[in-house]
Amino acid sequence: MNRQKISMWIAAAVLFVSASPSGAAEALPTALQPPAGYTVAFTAKASGVQIYTSTAEAGAPKWIFDAPLAELTSSAGVIHHYAGPSWEAADGSKVTRDTASPVVTVPATQASRDIPWLLIKVVADPAAGSLSKVGYVQRISTQGGVAPSTPPVRAGTKIGVPYTATYVFYTKSD
Repeated sequence: MNRQKISMWIAAAVLFVSASPSGAAEALPTALQPPAGYTVAFTAKASGVQIYTSTAEAGAPKWIFDAPLAELTSSAGVIHHYAGPSWEAADGSKVTRDTASPVVTVPATQASRDIPWLLIKVVADPAAGSLSKVGYVQRISTQGGVAPSTPPVRAGTKIGVPYTATYVFYTKSD
């Protein structure tokens, strides 16, 4: 089987069918499809936290998203995910959000408990490696990570809310 067919099968399995809490299949929202000409390079399973900081700028303290902190495992090896958002592979390659492009956000099926699904355009730094040709990162199949519903007691508190997700890394087709 050639590489393009394998990529198609991976894309079909990961993107169009992901397990939901009820066991039914969830379709990938159209808004989260990368532009034409991009194909799946690899997928990664993430486990980590969404970091929130409490602030009291206008009244009662509330939770504000600060940054992710997660470890992703994939066929490309271990990838660290952190503020930026950025993804850094063990081989030294790294991608960071392209701030000139808006992040596409779609609520998770269970939005009250699961962080949204995303499509993020990224730019690679010059280091060669598994992420050096990645142009888009997609976050799907999220579980957890939503800020607590109980407001914080004071400003300045930081917490990490556990989450898991699948990240799909896309490269430009040759």
